Amino acid sequence: MTVFSGRPTSEFPHPLSRVKQPAGYRLSYQIVDSLIWLGIRDMINDVRKKKLKLRPVTYLSGSQGSEADIPHGYIWSPHLVPKPKDWGLKVDVVGFCFLDLATNYEPSESLLNWLKAGPRPIYIGFGSLPVQEPEKMTQIIVEALEITKQRGIINKGWGGLGNLAEEKEFVYLLDNCPHDWLFLQCAAVVHHGGAGTTAAGLKAACPTTIIPFFGDQPFWGERVHDRGVGPPPIPVNEFSLQKLVDAINFMLDPEVKDRAVELAKAMENEDGVAGAVNAFLKHLPRKKLEPDLEPTSNYFSIHRCFGCS
Repeated sequence: MTVFSGRPTSEFPHPLSRVKQPAGYRLSYQIVDSLIWLGIRDMINDVRKKKLKLRPVTYLSGSQGSEADIPHGYIWSPHLVPKPKDWGLKVDVVGFCFLDLATNYEPSESLLNWLKAGPRPIYIGFGSLPVQEPEKMTQIIVEALEITKQRGIINKGWGGLGNLAEEKEFVYLLDNCPHDWLFLQCAAVVHHGGAGTTAAGLKAACPTTIIPFFGDQPFWGERVHDRGVGPPPIPVNEFSLQKLVDAINFMLDPEVKDRAVELAKAMENEDGVAGAVNAFLKHLPRKKLEPDLEPTSNYFSIHRCFGCS
């Protein structure tokens, strides 16, 4: 059973593709899966031959990983991305998985005091992703917060954000902090659109703006927008002051917040780990158990124990 693979559907393109037209959605799965297989087939076949003593997998057989008889489990919320109607019974959408990091987190006194000093802030951060012009992006973020009259937490991350010429009372510069604690303190979030960060923001009922860099991040940006809990994604190379201002204003709309709260409540009882395990067991082939043979040893004979021999 696979937890992330390209099961074709006509409802949305492969998460790693950039196909915009519905007519190409299904074809995008075959193309992306074939490209991925070209990249990993040598490593897989090397392990098969040297470690498992198996024959190498050919190009044609290896790139057909989405055949209808292979069970698939997708670890995302069905309330965010419902299971497509053209996926059969062997496909499950099991819910997001979350790490409980907030339990052991001790926020600094300065962060707590800053949070208490005003309304809920907007979180802006891109994790470990490199930012080409961090000073310029930082300036855009600060100006957008000033224009929209919002307080903001800037996660400095690995991209070098947060180098301010002068301190701003409405901006808090943050290093690392568990999202499951931090996002509960925020009014909205702006981030790169990794699956885990997206899930954490939505679980915290935060309207979300996604600035995708690569990979499946544009996919999550489109899903968030389709669900009505965020504006259209802003590709990082199109990031601008006006687009960020528009995105913040979109997220501050009370109707958007209502939809975010509704989605968070729907996701509240999801357990992606349990869902994945249950899906695995559901599709696991079960051989018919042979009836137990009666023990032949006189010492362990049930009949003898009860004097029935």
